[in-house]
Amino acid sequence: MPGTEATIEVVLGRLNGDLADEVLSFRRGRAEAKEAFHREELPRTVCVARDEAGAIVGVSSVRAGTPRPPARAIWVYRDDLGDGWESARPPLFTATFDALEAEFDPDQPGPLGLCRLPSDPAEIANRPEAIWSEEGLIFGGHLTDGRQVRIRWFWDAPAEAGLPNSMKLDQALAMDWSIDERYRVEPFGGDPETANQILALWEREGAVRPDAEARRRVHEALNVVIDRDEGVIALSTAYVRRNSQLDLNLWYFRTFVAAEHRNTHIATQLTMHNRDLLEQRFVNGEDTQAAGVAFELENAGMRKYINTAIWQPVDFIYIGDTDRGVPVRVHYFPGARVPSPPATGPG
Repeated sequence: MPGTEATIEVVLGRLNGDLADEVLSFRRGRAEAKEAFHREELPRTVCVARDEAGAIVGVSSVRAGTPRPPARAIWVYRDDLGDGWESARPPLFTATFDALEAEFDPDQPGPLGLCRLPSDPAEIANRPEAIWSEEGLIFGGHLTDGRQVRIRWFWDAPAEAGLPNSMKLDQALAMDWSIDERYRVEPFGGDPETANQILALWEREGAVRPDAEARRRVHEALNVVIDRDEGVIALSTAYVRRNSQLDLNLWYFRTFVAAEHRNTHIATQLTMHNRDLLEQRFVNGEDTQAAGVAFELENAGMRKYINTAIWQPVDFIYIGDTDRGVPVRVHYFPGARVPSPPATGPG
């Protein structure tokens, strides 16, 4: 009966005989089906949901596509659910994702993840969060017709072509990203002494020119790295900018590390400290002007080395490219909300 928990069954690759007829009967009987469903479409079916009596109450299927965003090959999810079985959608999606990811090979061509393109006004209104944690989906923007794009990438899916030695996610998670005890990372509190050290660092390294820009930018400093002997040797500055793809304000940050301290994990530590500090301020209501943090890695060589759509342990996820072809990854803050779909015509 509607409202009870559905049982999800993976049927990918084994739809034939009575099971195929059962799925066809359910799909053809759904008034909500927007297109005819025929036997030749059965290979696209991935999972079914059943009620306590064993009757099918939901079916998921996929097709390969390249929606923009994210403009990458990805499976596009569709489901049909029986009346009152909307609660089965998240577990049905998750089971579909797991079944497809089990067959995924990051070194072979093909779809790199699974996306949903929600258009139901009620669902969108009831689920305004940028992160749909139950399904592991994140907001990626809107299609030109106003539908949302919700994305989940397979493990080790590449955002762009990599190198033979490109870092895999398991390697990244197993790596020790700590820094030597001689360094400490601190939020910049605006004190004149630290500000002067930042300006002196930029001047020594020729990092920010002209001087007027350095004096302006020092007020954007977010975190600094202090060497116990040398003082400030690295920092991040942060600013808010509207991301046109998402139609959301996001934090962007610049990181600078003094040349003699770059063979360390200081930059990664700054990324994680920046993320955590801005997220803490958002969650406690201190600063809610941006929905998350964006990361655009300009260095082409580094992009090929860390080319996965998912970045860990920093927790940034690929959503598409800039107009200059630079991949954009985002980290949304808990509870951040997305904008309404853009108007697609008069009325």
